[in-house]
Amino acid sequence: MLTANLSGYPKRPDLNVIRKYLEVGGENPFTAAVKNAVQDQIKAGTDVVTDGQIRDSITLIASNVPGMKTDGQARIESKLGAPQRPTIALDFLAAATACGDARLVKAVLPGPFSFVESCQLSSRSPYSSNSDVDLLFDVASILRLEIEALKENKARLIQIIEPIESVNDMNVFLDLLSFLFKRVKTPICHLEGDVSKAFPQLLDAKISVISFDVVDFPQNREILKFKELFEVHEKITSLGCVDSSAMQNESIQSIEKRVIAFVEAFGYDSVWISPNKTLASLPPLIAFHKLQQLGITKDRIAARTR
Repeated sequence: MLTANLSGYPKRPDLNVIRKYLEVGGENPFTAAVKNAVQDQIKAGTDVVTDGQIRDSITLIASNVPGMKTDGQARIESKLGAPQRPTIALDFLAAATACGDARLVKAVLPGPFSFVESCQLSSRSPYSSNSDVDLLFDVASILRLEIEALKENKARLIQIIEPIESVNDMNVFLDLLSFLFKRVKTPICHLEGDVSKAFPQLLDAKISVISFDVVDFPQNREILKFKELFEVHEKITSLGCVDSSAMQNESIQSIEKRVIAFVEAFGYDSVWISPNKTLASLPPLIAFHKLQQLGITKDRIAARTR
């Protein structure tokens, strides 16, 4: 079992720090924020850390894409072109340096559905809607450039986040995943929402780790009935088992209860555990404690399964 941060962490630099950097220079405040986020995650005992998503990845990517504007919100104005340069790898490199081992840093990107859902669609664009398949594949081409840059910088764990309710055609989704994750060492997809109805088709996806929320969506326990198919497809299950919205710490027993059935079904080594959502909006100390709870849960379950 591994403990993993799902995505963000609350270490973004404030405006005063950014203004000071622009005036007098020094260390880039975003790079410093990535280092601080990684150090906190390691101190909390997290096995798989992220760069903390210090910058809004959609706005960052969109700022380099011909056909898009980023005035307040990313907006699709015309046919999307190839990005001028990849943008996500810089923070990944900062995180890998701070961690000391790129193999333990998970790069996190929006998936095509997440990306499109966050954008406004201009009436002048050639796309019929935010669910236009041509638009989804154009966005996937942009994200694949980011993924290729991450791979060149030794990223092995690459995760996208997708809202399952936006996926109205599972075959299109599977094709998008195959296109995005070609030759990625450990492709990961975190699916927001009720994913139980996406099985067993989702087991055919180009994903090594299937991640989902069992806090807000306890119905995702239905996935347990596909135990044999998980073994055949050699998938790892990553459970969002710590409530990221709760300001108080939950009991370790309640977290363990969400996890133990999956460990018994799939095996200790085939389960990861994480927060169920980003920690970015929490006070830093509360976010830190939630990651610590993952480690305590892992140790308790390890003692039970020996």
